[in-house]
Amino acid sequence: MRNQFSIVCNGLLAGLFFSGLVSCADDAPKPKLPAAFPAQTTANAGAVSAPTGAATNAISTANSNAIPPAISNAIATTNSNAIAPTMPEAGPSVDPLTSSATSNPSLIELPSITLPKPAAWTWVKPSMQFRTLQYQVCNPSSGKVAPCADLIVSVFKLGDGGSVDANIGRWKNQFQNADGAPAQPTRSQRVVAGASVTRVDLKGAWKGMGMGEAQNNSEQLAAAIELPQETIYIRMVGPESTVEAARKDFEAMVDGLTPRAPLVK
Repeated sequence: MRNQFSIVCNGLLAGLFFSGLVSCADDAPKPKLPAAFPAQTTANAGAVSAPTGAATNAISTANSNAIPPAISNAIATTNSNAIAPTMPEAGPSVDPLTSSATSNPSLIELPSITLPKPAAWTWVKPSMQFRTLQYQVCNPSSGKVAPCADLIVSVFKLGDGGSVDANIGRWKNQFQNADGAPAQPTRSQRVVAGASVTRVDLKGAWKGMGMGEAQNNSEQLAAAIELPQETIYIRMVGPESTVEAARKDFEAMVDGLTPRAPLVK
């Protein structure tokens, strides 16, 4: 009997003890849960709408490097050149065997021949399209300063530029006698270094291509040099006093013609 009573008492005491524990646990302050969802939402919104400075720079750098620099530069160059630049002035092409401003001043050099000349005849840029070379010839020994003459060299491949006779006819029509009739040329022909050379002299009032008014008391010394593959025309034209003063040098130039290679017809 006593044992049963002890068991009952012990059971009641245990029940009261656990009941107190549960009550104490319920009365304890409950920890606040973190605002997981709002924080996560804010974090997501920041990641999308406001990337960090480093991320922004990374994106910008990636985009700028999407096209390799070489290709980007090529595209920029192509676009800048989409409109063709202004075409250069018409003139003869540069040839290493053709005289220039820095060449030997005592020679006229062409791919096929060379000719001696006074160093005082100075190279100038050709003023017209079909002039391969052009020099200025002055007469410093004259009592008064006289206008200079032009020494003009034109090279035409065989069949181009018209025949020698056609060119002489054109020159004749550029010179007039005092009565207004075309001047009559003095013409001669000889062979120099294997090349046929036709010499032509003209005097009178000269009105060349593009000239507004005729220039009185003018003269032209000319030589047409016929080679197997081309014809070279050399003309000295200008005031008669200047041209006459250079006549001997002009003749020496033509007589000094030297082919660069043997002439083969």
